[in-house]
Amino acid sequence: MAQVLVSEFYHTGMKKPKRRYAIKGGLIPPFTLVIDKDRYVMPGWYKLSKDEDMPNIKDIAYYPFKAKRPHLPNIDKDKVYKVISSKGDSHYDVKMNSSGSMECTCPGYGFRRRCRHIDQVIK
Repeated sequence: MAQVLVSEFYHTGMKKPKRRYAIKGGLIPPFTLVIDKDRYVMPGWYKLSKDEDMPNIKDIAYYPFKAKRPHLPNIDKDKVYKVISSKGDSHYDVKMNSSGSMECTCPGYGFRRRCRHIDQVIK
């Protein structure tokens, strides 16, 4: 969820503070919205008071949400690792797919998208 951050400051001789806005998180760039007589800074639904001026969109700082990249080992995409099953009677192939995530041929990976075979190759 996006947050609206507000900072205000005074200079000598000012009667009311100068406000600055920033949007942190979220995927939508900032905009203003008027519903009936209520004014909002969006996203985040920050309601402006009656005596507050409507901010210029260019003056609103925007810090979009960035997903963290998963830590993956330095493994070739063409290399296939053969890992022995827990019973020891068969083996499964573990490789890195085109999107950069690991995949396994075991049935557990088919259900959970995670398995101990991938953990073994990463370690």
